[in-house]
Amino acid sequence: MNGHMNIFFGHTRIRRAIMAIALILLFFAASAALVLGDEIAPNEPLRLRAQIESQDAMLRFGDVFSNAGELAQIVLTRAPAPGRMVSLDPAWLSSKAAQQSRVWRNPSSLKRVTVRRAGHRIGTGMLSTLIKEELAFQHEGVRYEIALANRGQTLFVPLDAKGESRIVSLDVTARSGVFSAQISPYNNAPSVEVRGRLWRLVQIPALTRSFLASEEILPEDVQWIDVREAALRPGTVLDPEKLTGQAARRALRAGKPIRFTDLKRLTAVNRGEIITVIYEVPGIRLTAKARALGEAALGESLRVVNLQSSRTIDVVVTAPGFASASFGPVVGG
Repeated sequence: MNGHMNIFFGHTRIRRAIMAIALILLFFAASAALVLGDEIAPNEPLRLRAQIESQDAMLRFGDVFSNAGELAQIVLTRAPAPGRMVSLDPAWLSSKAAQQSRVWRNPSSLKRVTVRRAGHRIGTGMLSTLIKEELAFQHEGVRYEIALANRGQTLFVPLDAKGESRIVSLDVTARSGVFSAQISPYNNAPSVEVRGRLWRLVQIPALTRSFLASEEILPEDVQWIDVREAALRPGTVLDPEKLTGQAARRALRAGKPIRFTDLKRLTAVNRGEIITVIYEVPGIRLTAKARALGEAALGESLRVVNLQSSRTIDVVVTAPGFASASFGPVVGG
């Protein structure tokens, strides 16, 4: 009996040992699979990247294929200029892969493969700023408005380029304002021509909000705006003090040049208004009610109708709703 028990337990130990060894082998096999999984199988077909972008002047296998492995740094061809795109022939790509003993079968049946080169973008805003800075250096204290001939013109700088963009030369035709600038995007780069037109600017006062007719303009209603000097019309208000204390003759828009014909003195008496007319000399003071036949500001003359006598007389407005007359008998009727 004991012999049978020993045999039984002996077999059990052997089975357990075999199972333990099997588990250990499975563990190492799985670990090896994980390690090998990170490596690129030499016969695995190449996989095209969804977006192909070169970071420098050369296009490499690693830029085009996501699983290029040890081929990643091998140059395929020159990359396009920064910011530009180029199309590659899929058959040419397949042949390049075959030369390296790899396979790309073009599973999506692409007609062309598009490649873009990365770069820092210099748009029209930056180009205009460069030109304005050069103009400010040449003409201190003068401001200009810039319009590029090619509003979509854009320059691209390689990611590894050294130096900053700068103006090489700037030529301006004084009469027309047409200019031609040569701009170097980075150190040792060939210059690029940027053409356009410029206008000299001046600052003039304007309204901060829209005004209705007869509204009074206060100091806080005035702002400065830039306008083209050549576009200034005769009679444009250039001094903000000429605006404040005046009234709008008609509806006026905010941020627009204002001419003196757009303004009037602030009305103290309106047409049809009943006012008090006063005749006063030492020892005598006569008053009468009259209807204004027009409108007038302080100090302006105004024709009114005496409500008592129905006679028309000329008066001078002295305050809102009040005017003075020169002849007492006329006032009294």
